Amino acid sequence: MKDYYCPNYSECRLVKSPDFPVSGSDRETYLNTFCQDVNKGWAKCKRFVTKSSLGFCPDFVLPDSNYTNDEIIDKFDNEI
Repeated sequence: MKDYYCPNYSECRLVKSPDFPVSGSDRETYLNTFCQDVNKGWAKCKRFVTKSSLGFCPDFVLPDSNYTNDEIIDKFDNEI
């Protein structure tokens, strides 16, 4: 894998799951802006940051989400 890909690229559901809940054009934008960016845009990806800090990342968290970790945990707990 190229070194400018996100460290989570091979396991991120946004990348790997064809049924990830986002439109095709938005998905391509996310992939280009965050996942496969030579400027390491993945470091600003909320999915990457969330997984790094919480150890997991729910599907409702998108790369440009503004959720705090507490909001993510609360929303995740309410969805279970």
